Amino acid sequence: MMDKWLRRSRNLAVLATAAAVLAGCGGGASSSTTSDASGDLDPTAILRVTASAPTRNLDPYMQTSYGGWGYLTPVFDRLTVVDENGDLQPGLAESWEFAPDGSYLELKLRQGVTFHDGAPFDAAAVAANIERGKTMEGSTVVAALKNITSVDVVDNSTVRLQLAPGTGVELPGVFSSNVGMMVSPKAIEAKTDLRNNPGQSGSGAYVVTAYVPEESVTLARADGTNWDPEAGKVAGMEFKWISDASTRLNGLKTGATDLSWVSSANEIVEANSLSKSGTLDVTEVPFRNVLGVFMRAQGDLAKPEVRQAVASAIDPAAISALFSDTCTPNRQLYPAGSWAADPSYQYPYQFDLEKAKSLVQAAGGAKVTLTFAAGTNTEKPANVIQSTLSQAGIDAELNPVPNTQNEPRYIAGDFQSMVSNSFSPKVDPAETVNTFVTGPYDLANGNPQIAELAAKAANPTLSQDERAPMYHEIWDLTLKEAMFVPICNQTNATISTAKVVGTENMPWVNLGIFDVRHVGITK
Repeated sequence: MMDKWLRRSRNLAVLATAAAVLAGCGGGASSSTTSDASGDLDPTAILRVTASAPTRNLDPYMQTSYGGWGYLTPVFDRLTVVDENGDLQPGLAESWEFAPDGSYLELKLRQGVTFHDGAPFDAAAVAANIERGKTMEGSTVVAALKNITSVDVVDNSTVRLQLAPGTGVELPGVFSSNVGMMVSPKAIEAKTDLRNNPGQSGSGAYVVTAYVPEESVTLARADGTNWDPEAGKVAGMEFKWISDASTRLNGLKTGATDLSWVSSANEIVEANSLSKSGTLDVTEVPFRNVLGVFMRAQGDLAKPEVRQAVASAIDPAAISALFSDTCTPNRQLYPAGSWAADPSYQYPYQFDLEKAKSLVQAAGGAKVTLTFAAGTNTEKPANVIQSTLSQAGIDAELNPVPNTQNEPRYIAGDFQSMVSNSFSPKVDPAETVNTFVTGPYDLANGNPQIAELAAKAANPTLSQDERAPMYHEIWDLTLKEAMFVPICNQTNATISTAKVVGTENMPWVNLGIFDVRHVGITK
């Protein structure tokens, strides 16, 4: 299968050489003649990428998980983007500002951008996209847009999003995801089904030329030039979904692949060995997601001292050792360096087996069930946690379930606890609170003080400096509830051939996905 894919890549490269000549026409800065310190870029190259997450469709507003976002970023530009640190940057929106009373969010839009089908990107296009996201059957972004009550087109390059009172502070960050991906108003008006063929409906540097759901996506550089001079450095891209990390790594070793990612300890160790020998380039980043234990106030876990005992019985170093020390111990909810993280925070339940034992004894014993997704990288941690809980006097029973059931059934309240790496702090902490703290995971455990703070901190009239202390207090109160025990951040390694450039500062890698708009290949 990989050989067939490689042959197809070579054939596409021949066609792309001719396409590269046509791509030079049009106004603006060319995105296909950039050079890099590593050498001159090859504008006729085809970037071959393998990824662990499948793509189930190509409609930005019908994505059921963020694993599919990476395939879309070269095709659909977003209103905002994030850099490699998760900090917000301009995209199609050059700036944004909330009204003094927080009643609306005003976006100043980039001018001179057109979709591939010739439609202009303007305020009316933004309004059409938001209406589509809020009303289209099957839309998965309805909840993300719920706080927008109406859209006012001020002029061609200015749009105001009217907000429900006291809401919407998270929207600039939300727009850096699939929610902010803009579709041509022509395609919207025609009710075009984008799921299997987006056609000319994007404004990115590339267009889709072939697509096999849950298998592969093939892109070619769009005619003309893109507004982003760093995008469109290769003639085309080929994405292939390969779930097995070892197979992805072997693709790099054999030359069948140019770029991929691995996060399992064995493959990271092997990749680093290949990097030392000069065979591959490797860049490691800690995941933004936090591996930990989620708990609900069910059974004995309704007792605070039992949850505290669970938290005190878990040794992050022992869990990290399972991953060859590639799971960096972390007892916070936000990564260090983020404005939402508290640099002076001290986790209240450090590893202390004797303390855990005394808490269990005070509670009169305890029995808990640890659910985890069978066959995933949470299976070994769950077994180690079961062992340490037993040493603390907790009767811990393992409950392996299929990976497809783990998360939705926990959210539905079917499971008492869950070992998972699904805690993912969002760009804006208000969204994190809505999702994990006061939302379906209920890590606040109904604490009214947390709910009150969350409402105040989400006020869009406040600055980051004013909001940050409130979020620091929210994280402290939430972790004291011991409904979630943060353990460590696993590692994600970007692996590529020496000719690939632009991977060191790639956004979204710390989420386990990718944004390859700016990646190139040298001659």
